[in-house]
Amino acid sequence: MEEAQIRRYINDSFHVLTLILLIMIILGIMTWAGVTKCSAIPGWCSVYYLFAGEPNILIVYGETGLGDPFLLEKAIENPEYLGKRAEMVQLKNISPGLLKNYKLVIVDRAKKMSTEEISLFIDYVSEGGKLVWIGDSGTEPYDTDLMLLESDRSPGMADTEIGPWARKQIKDDANYSVDLDKLLSVSFIGNYCDIKTCGDEFPFIGYFRKAPGPTHDLVKGLDPRFEMRADFSVVKKRLDKYNNEVLTVDAFSAIIDEKGLVKPKGTNYGDVFSIIMVSSASGLGETIVYFAVPPETFSMEGQPNKTFLFVENMYYALLE
Repeated sequence: MEEAQIRRYINDSFHVLTLILLIMIILGIMTWAGVTKCSAIPGWCSVYYLFAGEPNILIVYGETGLGDPFLLEKAIENPEYLGKRAEMVQLKNISPGLLKNYKLVIVDRAKKMSTEEISLFIDYVSEGGKLVWIGDSGTEPYDTDLMLLESDRSPGMADTEIGPWARKQIKDDANYSVDLDKLLSVSFIGNYCDIKTCGDEFPFIGYFRKAPGPTHDLVKGLDPRFEMRADFSVVKKRLDKYNNEVLTVDAFSAIIDEKGLVKPKGTNYGDVFSIIMVSSASGLGETIVYFAVPPETFSMEGQPNKTFLFVENMYYALLE
């Protein structure tokens, strides 16, 4: 082989290797940002996690609220279904350094939460983390927490509180909003069993309805006749940012307030409610999932429709 041919061969090989490396870098960034899933390309998950590290999960839990974080841990680690490892930490022990070590953070049964703690989760997703927020987590502030007012967002509006997921902090004599409601793409109203009388451990609510169009990975394999029997958080979908409502429950008749704990008795909440909402911190990919009903609820013993489907789908939709 002549010297010129050898030189040309080396140059061509270098260009091919450079192209392959560039493609891998682009794919890595797209996978990290949630624009594409690693499972979309055969073999890419193994390559991606070889460099990025294996996907790890942290469950953050408090003392009160909807959900059972220990049941969720068992569901994730069940070798017959998902067989993945999840670590647990109490809400009071979280820190920015701890959260950034995990690719997926799940917040479950953490109703009482300070504004500072909410801010840590918002910062976590802004830096590329993936977040699952469950039920009424973060809806009970501390006495010293400041609530965001309608007039804070829109001057001229009334000085009424927006809701428990809209907080504010004062730093250097300036107000800073902590907009968890915008991040989750929903506004919290109240829990179903605080609105209606729930005499059963698994109250019948209605039937799940998938969003029109291609089936989202979070609800893949879900039977269209699946009955929802569980307490859940009633939320209102926000329309001010990218979001994707992938699952609702149809109660077939209006839910009327019987207790007066959330709103005045007789309040009509409608008959269709958001159950799974997907959004993004950056507008690229899907990195935030809100579950109005704890996904582990359906793996409980005694649950008429016992299934691990929601927990399995949650993992694969966000991490593979």
